[in-house]
Amino acid sequence: MKKILLALSVALLSAFSGIAQKNFEGVITLGISFENSGLPPEALTMLKGAESVIYIKGDKRRVDMNTAMQSTVSVFDNKTKTSVMTMDIMGQKYLIKMNEADLKKEKESAPVTTIKYLDETKEIAGYKCKKAEVTMKTKDGKEETFIVFYTEEIPTNDLKNTFEGLKGFPLEYTISQSGVKMTFTTKTIVKEPVPDAKFELVKDGYKETTLEELQKSMMSGGN
Repeated sequence: MKKILLALSVALLSAFSGIAQKNFEGVITLGISFENSGLPPEALTMLKGAESVIYIKGDKRRVDMNTAMQSTVSVFDNKTKTSVMTMDIMGQKYLIKMNEADLKKEKESAPVTTIKYLDETKEIAGYKCKKAEVTMKTKDGKEETFIVFYTEEIPTNDLKNTFEGLKGFPLEYTISQSGVKMTFTTKTIVKEPVPDAKFELVKDGYKETTLEELQKSMMSGGN
């Protein structure tokens, strides 16, 4: 189960770690579903009601992801090119810090993204969205293609990793991470002031590690 929870955090981190919005301050809430994921019923029960909340203010954003078994908080600062993430996975607490060099290294190893824009549109959370087909190709030649609906009403200027080059903010998409299929769908978008305190994390009690070390530990069955 810990592997699944880590995969969910990594998927969210990859999707929103580099997003910067022009003239937008507020809160975006996404629901996370696992239909057709292939997960066993007991895992689906523990993941029911999972959601993510994104706080956006200037160069900063905070991404929260919560399930019954996990709580992950990530804060990104585009100005200082740094990120900090705290993860509480079934009582095990981890702290992951990344500086500009770390983020650059991550980007260099990330899959190459190509985007095909399609004609279909639909409304999500009151916003008109356009459809695109995103293909990600890893360094070893593996490819994954998925559909994303995005809105140009929330313009972006710094999308990275999963959605690099996309012409707007992604409001709905389905992606696989470590063999787990998950769908993110925006539920609400609220334009409102976000207090600076939202970007200050509680770090006491968390064990500092790296994402690579944590993934190795989880994949090998460690804590």
